[in-house]
Amino acid sequence: MMSAATLAVLLLAVNVWTRLSYRRMAPRLVPGIQAMRKLAGQAITYRPRGPGESLPADAAPRFDAAQRELTAAGLAVLGDLMEIGPEGDAGISRWFSDASWTICGWFGVVRNKPVMILFSEAEGDTFFLTGRGATSTATAQPPTNHREFLAWDVGLPETVARHKAQIAQTRLAAIVQPATLDGATALVSRLRDSTARWRQAQPYHELLERDVRAIVGNKWKYLGPTLVRLLTTT
Repeated sequence: MMSAATLAVLLLAVNVWTRLSYRRMAPRLVPGIQAMRKLAGQAITYRPRGPGESLPADAAPRFDAAQRELTAAGLAVLGDLMEIGPEGDAGISRWFSDASWTICGWFGVVRNKPVMILFSEAEGDTFFLTGRGATSTATAQPPTNHREFLAWDVGLPETVARHKAQIAQTRLAAIVQPATLDGATALVSRLRDSTARWRQAQPYHELLERDVRAIVGNKWKYLGPTLVRLLTTT
């Protein structure tokens, strides 16, 4: 049997190796974190699809399946929009709402995977976001942003139920929105603007550390301080 002393030395060696490995990895993560922090303060715009902007052949079946799923769940499909990122990149999103128009959302195909996001808004710049099939990795968020991320296989009815549960837990009433595409995108823009204002009000170094903590999660003790140092000096 391995002695306690030998085990302690082995665990220490593993810990040191892990820390060194992550430190070597850290410089490769810096550009991605810088891009995420920059994107958090930039606007995303929307426009109607042009005549030549059809769905990619590999994405069309996923949009058809989502359409059937939305209809079966009693959600109204509002239409498609081109989402234009800060770098001019464009993607097609299909927007929808519930019957009360307190929940809206969009469906899209991101890196060949289906993604759905639900949004709601309450008083006091309070927002609710539930992602289905979406990554939870993000920069630091204000405490008034309530977010939950679920696997795609959870299904749409359960996703809607979990979204409503988020709202109920705060004992706030979701605001009824205009039942239009413009109303849906305006809600998302207010969410982004509110988040950007909160971020601008935070002390620079405090926000930087919060961002790194949010992005690396439980790897903070291995990666965090090194990433903060690199991001501060680049």
